[in-house]
Amino acid sequence: MKYAKPLTQTLSTTYDDVEYGFECYQVPKTIKGMNGSIFPKYDKNETYNVGNYVVIDELKRVFRCTKDNTKGVYPPSDAGIWLDYGFINSYKMFAIDEQIGDSSVGKDVEIVIEFNRLNTLALLDIDFTKLEVKQTDNDNDDEVLYEETISGKNIGATSLAEYMYEEYGYITRVILDNLVWHPNSTLTLKFESDVSIGTLVVGNTKELGLTLYGTSLRFEDKSLIENSKVNNTRTVRRYGHIRVLTATVQFDTANFNKTAQNIAEIIGKNTLFVPTKNDKYNEMNSIAYIENFDMPVDNPEVVSTQITLIGVVKR
Repeated sequence: MKYAKPLTQTLSTTYDDVEYGFECYQVPKTIKGMNGSIFPKYDKNETYNVGNYVVIDELKRVFRCTKDNTKGVYPPSDAGIWLDYGFINSYKMFAIDEQIGDSSVGKDVEIVIEFNRLNTLALLDIDFTKLEVKQTDNDNDDEVLYEETISGKNIGATSLAEYMYEEYGYITRVILDNLVWHPNSTLTLKFESDVSIGTLVVGNTKELGLTLYGTSLRFEDKSLIENSKVNNTRTVRRYGHIRVLTATVQFDTANFNKTAQNIAEIIGKNTLFVPTKNDKYNEMNSIAYIENFDMPVDNPEVVSTQITLIGVVKR
């Protein structure tokens, strides 16, 4: 099992001498062809009622009004009046938490990313026709380090059962874990025609050396929304129709300890797991985060435990 740790940055703004900020994935150098938000910018002189949406452009975020006759209340300052509804459309795929709302959509989109010291790209919950990926060396006259063209149509079958009974569909997840680790390179993604992207993740791939077996899969329709009174943020831990995969895990302690320093970054956080082609839980469109990971207090050579993986289902 592998995971990619996203690169992040904080968007911030100051209003009435108070600073507000939100964390997002590191923004690409350029984004062309991606649609912006359909909602208007916030205007302190306007009166808003329940159900009105506004955008704070500096934070690239949408807020939904929850009380009538609201005027002059800056949305990030009062979570009781303004519900944080997530990043605007063109930034949603770079958000840290799962977001309610549409995916990022556009036509003939081109995304250019600074790909320093990374080797993994994951595009999750994606609908596209054609994608051209190119990684170039900025220190050597844009020498091409990696290049691939990917079709969005899934025309193959991995088993006789799939061939006989499953409908052919579109690829909803693109994972490239064989890109070149390079101190100064650029990654360009060119989409042909219409594209919809749920989440884009870049990072370094790590091996955790885990084996999953005895898995069970169930579906849930529920949400868990956490509102922070400290920084007035709203986090959606689960939402909509999700797949919950419970698995027994076995791993060799010596191999696992090689990545022990990463455990603190995994447990209790929305760490995105990137499945490989051979993983047994590839029926999930995306693995959003781990829940319930029990570590024994002793240190046996082989550890067996239970984990729960929460995955978002594309409707």
